Amino acid sequence: MGPNSSFELEALEVYLKPDFITQQEWTKLYENICRYVQAAQCRDMVRYPEKSEVLRKTGSSHFHIQIKRTFTTDVILLYLELSCYRNQNEVLIMLGVSNDYGRIATPLIIDLIVLIHTHKPGLIQLKGYLHPEDWDISLSRLQEKGLLVK
Repeated sequence: MGPNSSFELEALEVYLKPDFITQQEWTKLYENICRYVQAAQCRDMVRYPEKSEVLRKTGSSHFHIQIKRTFTTDVILLYLELSCYRNQNEVLIMLGVSNDYGRIATPLIIDLIVLIHTHKPGLIQLKGYLHPEDWDISLSRLQEKGLLVK
C-alpha cells in the first residue's frame, strides 16, 4: 500500500427502532444491558485488549462506550429514556468496524445485538455484515451467563 493509496473498512451499523417498544419494556431491557456492560471486563468487551483503549462513560440515564484502536473506533450509545430518541424512526446506537473476514473486533457489540434481538425481535436493524460464527459464539456466551430469554 503506497502513501497515496487508501483502504476501505466495512462497518456494522446497529439501529434502534424506538417505536417498536414501550418505555416499560425498554427500561427492563436497558437495565439488563447495563448490568451486563458494568460486569464486563475489558477482555470480554474487545478482541486484543492490549491494542485497544476502552472508554466507558456511564450515568443513571445513559451509557457511552468507545473502543479506540489505531485506525478505528467502535461506539455504543444507549439512553434509558426513549424520549431521547425523539422524532427518529431509527437511531444509530452501535457502530463497529469489521476486518477483511467480516469479523467485528468488539464482541460486546455482538453480545448486545444478540441480547436485544432475543428479548425483542425487530427492535434493531443491522446494516452491514455480521459473521455467523460471531452470532453463534455470542449466543453461547450469553446462554452460559443466563442472560437470554427462554
